[in-house]
Amino acid sequence: MYSLKIENTNGEIFELTHDQQNYYVTQVTGLTPPPTSINSAKAGTIDGTFFNSASVDERNIVITVVMNGDIEANRQRLYRIFPRKTPCTVYFKNANRDVKIKGYVENIECDLFTKREKAQISIICPRPYFEDLAVIYAELAATLAMFEFPFCIEVDEPVPISEATDYPVCEIMNAGDAECGCIIDIEVNDTISGVKIINTTTQQFFNLDTAFVDHDKIRINTNSGQMGVTRERGGNKVNILNAVGEDSTWLRLSPGTNYFTYTVDGGDTEDVDISFTATVLYGGV
Repeated sequence: MYSLKIENTNGEIFELTHDQQNYYVTQVTGLTPPPTSINSAKAGTIDGTFFNSASVDERNIVITVVMNGDIEANRQRLYRIFPRKTPCTVYFKNANRDVKIKGYVENIECDLFTKREKAQISIICPRPYFEDLAVIYAELAATLAMFEFPFCIEVDEPVPISEATDYPVCEIMNAGDAECGCIIDIEVNDTISGVKIINTTTQQFFNLDTAFVDHDKIRINTNSGQMGVTRERGGNKVNILNAVGEDSTWLRLSPGTNYFTYTVDGGDTEDVDISFTATVLYGGV
């Protein structure tokens, strides 16, 4: 069993799979991974070609429904709820995945002169990956929280509230089938002269080479199309992209397990608290 819903630009949620009195879904295409464009070049007399680049194409979801009940009213209802060129969000849920994807209504095509009238809703999704509704969250800090509920404290076996570590590492599991960006939030607890976040698997790093003071909040966004770095100080947010150090990489989460650590310049690792927030991406459902 699956569930298919579409939310339009006005926030109306249109349930397609549990309203068979009015609409019966007969086919949905565009739910599997979209094609990839491979760019290559021919070189002289060498056999074959040279690979230049590759990119995943946009996704085109086409939903075919048979209209029941008051057919004309239901067809006109589709026109009203999904006007062309407007944004919408498609929600899909099956036994293993509960996802969404944003797109734009390309067209609604109906065959008015058949016994069982059908409608096709075509939605173009410029960003081709489905997003999991659940969000990944992980903390990276020199002091590890140890206290959890429910709890029982024995007199002879005390329970630690927290534990300090000399080499802070956090593990982030990307259960999707595509690389995804993340949002890295840094809270500064004392004056420091810089901070570097390191992917211990790939040895890639993101370095901020500038001074920060107590209560500064830094946000690093590595999601495609949204990349940037901001600092909030005293309620004022400023762009600090110019503080990104040389050879830095916009850190992303590869499918599988990712490990991160960090170093602090001009201070101790206890002087910052770091957290990661990410959305798992899927090529298809």
